Amino acid sequence: MKRKQIIVLGLVLVIIAVGILQYNYGDTGESYDEDTYGRLPLTEAINDDNEDIPGAAVYVNGTDSSAASDEADDQQVQATGYFAEARMERNRVRSKQKDELKAIIEGSGDAIAASSLTVEEAQQQLIDLIRRSEIETTIETLIKQEGFEDALAYMSDTGNVDVIVKAESLTAVEVANISDIVVRHANVEMENITVKNVN
Repeated sequence: MKRKQIIVLGLVLVIIAVGILQYNYGDTGESYDEDTYGRLPLTEAINDDNEDIPGAAVYVNGTDSSAASDEADDQQVQATGYFAEARMERNRVRSKQKDELKAIIEGSGDAIAASSLTVEEAQQQLIDLIRRSEIETTIETLIKQEGFEDALAYMSDTGNVDVIVKAESLTAVEVANISDIVVRHANVEMENITVKNVN
């Protein structure tokens, strides 16, 4: 019984935190659309040997070795901003999705008319969305505890997890450790994990 109470308390705290964020940032977000925003650019993998292994996590190197030193400094400034901006955008999109689902659950006439979801489906999607947000936060925290300056995790509703780590490069051991964190906490298969570094 205590475990259920802890889970319910956790969900209530997450909903309160979302409400505070929504109040502070207003209702200016938009739904994520791959056609509008595109996917994150992925450059070539540094360890081509693992690409053909079924079930291996994909590591993508986000650095450009031919960049001049001036550009490297600019990239470092952009990377710091990149993590903050990407996290804010992710949270903004999630907040908008939560608001839309809550409107359906609460029985708003316009929201129900505009959606094909039932109240039960909207409730399940809201729970899934909150669960994914908690998993992403846990993954980011644990990756930072491994010694990385910053990390960003994005878990899609299809079970794919993209992890971006602030680092000049990643060793095979570091990629394996990051992938292990994701597998343990997101309960996904290795082939659904993509690890990328940004410096």
